[in-house]
Amino acid sequence: MKCFKLLVYTVFTFLLPLSIFSQAVPEILYYKFNTGTTSTPNLASPGQGTPEGNIVGAMTMGPGGQFGNALIGAGGTGTTTYLNTGWNMNLGTSSWTISLWISNMPTTTVYLFGNDITTSFRCFTNGAAGAGNITLRSGAPFTNVNVTGVLPGPNVIHFVYDATVPDIKTYVNGVFQSSTPQPALNLNAAIPFKVGSYGTAGSIPNGALIDEFRLYSRALGAAEIAATWNVELPIGGGVTNPTKVCDYGLIPQYAGGSLGGHASATLGDTLYIAGGSITTGAVTNPPASVTVTRYAINSGVWSSGRDMPGPKVGGDLVKCGNSLYYIGGGNVTLTGAANADIYKYDPATGWTTVASIPTPVTGVVAECWGDSVVYAIMGGWTQYYRGIQIYRPATNTWSRANDSIPATFGRRSFAGGISGNKIFVGAGFSGAFRKDFWIGTIGPTAETITWAQGPDVPVRGTGNSRPGGTAVNGRFYVVAGETSPAPTAQDSIYIWSMSDSLWLPQPLSGRGSNSASNYWGVVSSSIVNNKVKIWIPGGFFPSTVTTTKLFCVTDSLGCIITNNENTSSVLPMGYELKQNYPNPFNPVTRISYSLPKNGFVKLKIYDITGKLVAQLVNQSQTAGNYIVDFDASNFASGTYFYKLEAENFVDTKKMILLK
Repeated sequence: MKCFKLLVYTVFTFLLPLSIFSQAVPEILYYKFNTGTTSTPNLASPGQGTPEGNIVGAMTMGPGGQFGNALIGAGGTGTTTYLNTGWNMNLGTSSWTISLWISNMPTTTVYLFGNDITTSFRCFTNGAAGAGNITLRSGAPFTNVNVTGVLPGPNVIHFVYDATVPDIKTYVNGVFQSSTPQPALNLNAAIPFKVGSYGTAGSIPNGALIDEFRLYSRALGAAEIAATWNVELPIGGGVTNPTKVCDYGLIPQYAGGSLGGHASATLGDTLYIAGGSITTGAVTNPPASVTVTRYAINSGVWSSGRDMPGPKVGGDLVKCGNSLYYIGGGNVTLTGAANADIYKYDPATGWTTVASIPTPVTGVVAECWGDSVVYAIMGGWTQYYRGIQIYRPATNTWSRANDSIPATFGRRSFAGGISGNKIFVGAGFSGAFRKDFWIGTIGPTAETITWAQGPDVPVRGTGNSRPGGTAVNGRFYVVAGETSPAPTAQDSIYIWSMSDSLWLPQPLSGRGSNSASNYWGVVSSSIVNNKVKIWIPGGFFPSTVTTTKLFCVTDSLGCIITNNENTSSVLPMGYELKQNYPNPFNPVTRISYSLPKNGFVKLKIYDITGKLVAQLVNQSQTAGNYIVDFDASNFASGTYFYKLEAENFVDTKKMILLK
């Protein structure tokens, strides 16, 4: 018996590190190169850059990698042939780790990854590194790091920068090779990071392979490297796409009516709403405003932000780098003349005015590419432009794209989005309602864009004007605005699958009587706890939508439905947690509770052992009655408990999942 216990203990201690470390998916970039053709998903969590890394030029993906497929070189240079991560290096002074598997590398100098910026780094083979070696080099104060004897491969190389030392350690196939002391590094870049090449230098040649490219925002320890260098990291806990439209209730700053012509974007954990105009009563075209409102995504708290330098309506708000930019619009009314003023917002310093847009436009959509370039796409309330104006924050300058969307296809107030090197344009208005859908492909420079027409947005009627759009996690979402012919309001959100190149057959719905319009600058998205959230604040529709609500398109867990539709102003007398219904259930049940006053609320799910398995609510809520749908599709049958905590109130009830 003692021998048996000793054997079990020994096996357990050897397996434990692997079971722990194999769950540690990289935080910034993770490419497995197993899916896609012209792009491949970034499987990091939460991930940075674009959801899909875009393959530029003749590079392909195919068999022969460390696990499954690999990125296959095709020669060329960093101008024409590379994987564009869409990530602008923002490591700063923090620790990091890069690892990759390489094979079939040449005896000449080619580049494996990097940025052509002196404050970033790049990695190359042979040459100054020495035959059979690779070197990590930077133009910043930096000591070159050599890894010897790894070419042609196959080998797995780790570079680990520990900011607390500071030094860069190298590992080959999980075994420590060297340590190179470094000054305190500060690494940033204003252009997208490339894999398989660098700058304008030589890309990996025909037949050269890269696989399992991983970039962490921390310094991996020797034990984790030894446990994971030859392990395919799990991706089952990846980003969850939305399944439901949730009503997050009235926005308190706009209690007087419905908000339209405004713009919205997320920066960090905050949703910002800028400008627009409040419609009340018989007023149909109210003046533009300077008002900015903030929603703290993690806590659910609304607050007033800093006013813009001047009133704005009809433009778009876009996050680029660590700032927000209000692009386009006018300063009078939604249908009034556009003006050239462009505003920049920095959370630390507030709003400033930057270089004026060359051609003032309203009904414009703004998107950020590579976290360094802002596209002002088409627009023009009565002109229906078909070109793109380009703003570069780093130089505070404007230029224009070389290629416009084809003649007669210009528009304003449309659904727009960007993912990787793809620009999406759907529906809108150009003297008539439109439903056509276009995809622009960005070439080697921001000014080079080629357009191709896709299948129409599957809206009802002849077209849809003033919709909103956002591209996130391999999908482009079109939140329908007003449709022609009547009935005008349309409660549909259409989804374009980038990997399948088709519109999904089942749109999402849930705005109901609050289905509005004027969404083109309003819809934005973020990824919170590995869940896509699409934000729809406000929207205007004459006579039918007279209030300003926040809708969130997300998954079923934590979808809160408030009692704001109730005409009664009577608040609950006390706290109450009701029995879920149905019970037993499979797989969805509804949990209701009441709050007599404002406060911070937690609603948690526990299994029979007392282990926390889900947190449905963790935010401040106003007094009222609430309903939360709990979807247990991914849970095993059994007994569960749900617990409500609010102020000093705590209550727990039992529910049974039967599959």
